[in-house]
Amino acid sequence: MTLLQIRSFLKKELAPQIKLEIKPLLYKGQRGGGYFGVTRQILCMVDFLGALYCGYKGEKYPNGSRKISTSTKALRYLKEMMGNNIDSGYRICGDELYAMYRHGLVHLYQPRMIFQKNSRTLKWFAYKGRRSRKKIIANSNIGKRAFHNVRHLKITADPLNIIQDYLPISINCLYTDLLESVDLYYRKLKKQPELQKNWSETANAIIQPEKI
Repeated sequence: MTLLQIRSFLKKELAPQIKLEIKPLLYKGQRGGGYFGVTRQILCMVDFLGALYCGYKGEKYPNGSRKISTSTKALRYLKEMMGNNIDSGYRICGDELYAMYRHGLVHLYQPRMIFQKNSRTLKWFAYKGRRSRKKIIANSNIGKRAFHNVRHLKITADPLNIIQDYLPISINCLYTDLLESVDLYYRKLKKQPELQKNWSETANAIIQPEKI
């Protein structure tokens, strides 16, 4: 693909698709809805963008199928494109975000709980609104919790349990950050021939049929 074709795809196809298919899931003005749908859709989109960003060098799984999209590539996009340029939380907590919210939602219906390196449990906490919130009252099956100074992608201690933490994510921020990253990605593509090469490698691999 030429740079002009790449621009057309990002600006006229991918970004409009994000707005058309993900934005309605935010259910703006409603307290409920969107927490799982928005997050699942966005992190799957990051899988695709990560594949384009990193390129495809012919890697294959043991069964012979091609490793075009991988967790490693998705994490590079999260950390390098979004974490280094939009919000450092994607770089600092990218592994936790992806393990909890992508793998959990795609494969297990809800986000996963994981153990941190300090052996404390890390639980999920999705909310709507601004990147930083002074206070959020969260309901759970074991009672209400009042979280203070909540920030998107900043691990916060459980106010009622001294051995566990939460990883808050704002689904509004996930949405706007993804769109911003698409614009940023194109600006970098224009200046870096290596990213253009990676894009072409991946795009060519995607359109090839494969035995299953």
